[in-house]
Amino acid sequence: MHLLDSIPVTAFGLLVALGCVAAGAPMFLSGRRALRMRSVFGSLVERPLAQDAAGWVQVSGRVALVSPLFAPLSGTRCAGFRLEVCGVSSRVGGVVSEQRPFRLDSGERSAQVAPDRAEWQLPVTAERTVGTNDALPERLAQLLESNAEIRWLRDRRVPLRIVERALTSGANVTVLGVAREEWVESREEHVELAATGTDDGVSTTITSGDTISTGELWLVGDDVAGIGPRVFTSQADPRTLMPAPWRLALLGAGPALALAGLLYLVRAAGPLVTGRV
Repeated sequence: MHLLDSIPVTAFGLLVALGCVAAGAPMFLSGRRALRMRSVFGSLVERPLAQDAAGWVQVSGRVALVSPLFAPLSGTRCAGFRLEVCGVSSRVGGVVSEQRPFRLDSGERSAQVAPDRAEWQLPVTAERTVGTNDALPERLAQLLESNAEIRWLRDRRVPLRIVERALTSGANVTVLGVAREEWVESREEHVELAATGTDDGVSTTITSGDTISTGELWLVGDDVAGIGPRVFTSQADPRTLMPAPWRLALLGAGPALALAGLLYLVRAAGPLVTGRV
């Protein structure tokens, strides 16, 4: 407190204090996220997908598609793709991507992998250079037009270099995610049709059967850490995903910065409060 007393109250100091208060919470959350990630990825090892799987897991298996999707350049069936586009002899460019849920077949059990906040490590599946006068398929043209940087390049008739990365059907992958069982209830309905002898022809009787609950295993992200599942098509080492140790210091630096800003604001408001008493 003595250090704060030696700092004069100025308009610039008030702005700095407000900035410290505003930055304290994000810094603390970033430190908590780093702590969570180091705790998870530092101890995670690959295991088979068990029937009672829960929490963070590292499992391997094959990709099975849930919905039809085709990569724009290679035309291969895939669960998702990423197009990395830049101008020829230029650093300007952008990325267009699409990710969908897919099923991971792992031995005796399978799980669906959610695409929300997911990060996929994808191999190159096709490359193409597009000249200024080359005609593009309609779908590819629509994808390129959806990105502002790529659209800027096309408007200026710059040749494009397109690299396609895709998660193809049947690929062997390793997934890091949170295993969670989701239950779905369904009810069977039986329809019986009987002739009535009238102009309408038949009458309908609907009877309901028993409600059936089925469980579906999902690999999703971690809401506490704010990260999604990770998908690797090559050797996966969770320790490479751990954040730098210095980020753990944000756990203490964030609250300390916010507290210092609040104390400065309280000191600045002191004369105003005293004058009203």
